[in-house]
Amino acid sequence: MGDGNPLGALGINVNTLIMQVVNFGVLLLVLYLVGYKRFLKTMDKRSQLIKESLEAGERAKLEAASAEKEVALKIEEASASGQKIVEQASKTAEEVRRRVEADARKEAEAIIEKARAETKREKEEAMSELRKEVADLAVAVAGKAISQSLDANTQKTLIDNVMKEAVSLGKG
Repeated sequence: MGDGNPLGALGINVNTLIMQVVNFGVLLLVLYLVGYKRFLKTMDKRSQLIKESLEAGERAKLEAASAEKEVALKIEEASASGQKIVEQASKTAEEVRRRVEADARKEAEAIIEKARAETKREKEEAMSELRKEVADLAVAVAGKAISQSLDANTQKTLIDNVMKEAVSLGKG
């Protein structure tokens, strides 16, 4: 092996080496023409798909945050609305209570006034009957005391005077 070729001393055949390098180059060229473009397209598609997925994920995240804020806002609005309804119901209940109380007062006053009027009427009836009895009693007493000595006009004047006195006593 001493033909002067330093590669030969290492056990490398130069012709075989050149053929292998040429074969490797042809293989690379064929792979490049046939498979490399497909490989790049597949990688680009995957890259694009990953990018779109990330963007969709970000959009979904933003939409979820927005929806969460919207739900919180609606809950707050519902709470405020519920509070207003409670306040309005409370006001209405207070108004109804006042109205019922006022109606009860009016009814009580009407009952008291009716009782006063009835009492006054009964008192006047009692006074009228008392006057009548006093007049009858006075006539009877006067009739017995005088026994027939008075005439009818004198008797009537006497009765009228007794009645006037009874009326003034009843009023006083």
